Amino acid sequence: MKSVKLAAALAMLAAAACSRGADDAADAARLPKLPIDPATVTVSGISSGGAMATQFHVAHSNLVQGAGILASGPYRCAEGSVREALGRCMQGEPEIPTAQLVEQTRQLAQAGRIDPVSGLDGDRVWMFRGAADPYVGEKVADALETYYRAFVAPANLARVELAGAGHTFPTADPSAAPCDISDSPFLGNCGLDGARTLLGHVYGELAPGSAARDAGLVTFDQRPYAALAGSAGLAATGWMYVPEACATGAANACRLHVVFHGCKQGGSFVGDGFVRRAGYLEVAEANRIVLLFPQVERSLQPLNAFGCWDWWGYEGEDYATRDGRQIRAVRAMVADLLGEARTAP
Repeated sequence: MKSVKLAAALAMLAAAACSRGADDAADAARLPKLPIDPATVTVSGISSGGAMATQFHVAHSNLVQGAGILASGPYRCAEGSVREALGRCMQGEPEIPTAQLVEQTRQLAQAGRIDPVSGLDGDRVWMFRGAADPYVGEKVADALETYYRAFVAPANLARVELAGAGHTFPTADPSAAPCDISDSPFLGNCGLDGARTLLGHVYGELAPGSAARDAGLVTFDQRPYAALAGSAGLAATGWMYVPEACATGAANACRLHVVFHGCKQGGSFVGDGFVRRAGYLEVAEANRIVLLFPQVERSLQPLNAFGCWDWWGYEGEDYATRDGRQIRAVRAMVADLLGEARTAP
């Protein structure tokens, strides 16, 4: 009976996300509770999504147990400035003040605006940069590693600097673009299954991947979460992948991984291309990992022409804390999947 109800809930999600009727966003269907162990929440992302994954990890370190960060810099690298975002956070010039960012993190934690930094103890972090990345320089990746070393045991950190790789999410897909191409959808045939590698680092040994099920990938309505958080940057819909075992499993049988797309890589640019082709689905199906793919979209107000996650403050100065609008929205999505008490919009 439980599996029938869950299947019905997922069907309702798809119907609600596709509806364009007059229903108010606050009344739209929210995500259902799934049989997820709350001690298994992890995140990953590339480029602006990598920055968002770091922000979500640090802001909610008591919840998040690990992160995969690709082609991105340290927490609050831009310090609320688009100038710094496009300058030092791209090429590392002028030098990124990593020690200052570490101290700011401690201060934010002491002020209660993010979780205590002790929540990062024991977490596992996988970092990746293409050595031929024309947008994110090696000094930026160095700063990211230095930042995490201030809070995470070195044995729990892994970094890959892949020769010949551009600004791309690495895959082992021969149909993807060459690994040195740095263009949307930013998926490269690099001979490295990035999704499997990062998930293996944060979770440990994984079973071989299996074919993803079309029925497992559903769209969901993000409008209730945007309304709750006051975010104007979220797209109307996001994606979620539910392995068959997680649609019928016992309580706490599954894990949850949140994936943040990069600039020009969200649905408003590439449809479901990144979601389907990055390699996450196959690993998730075989390893009981529910995947959440929240989405932001290009917009003029707020100004976000390339559909990037907010890592410089275009939705407010609290963007990197628990009070950040996009962080609040995604945290509410996670809360619903875990079955936590709901907050009304």
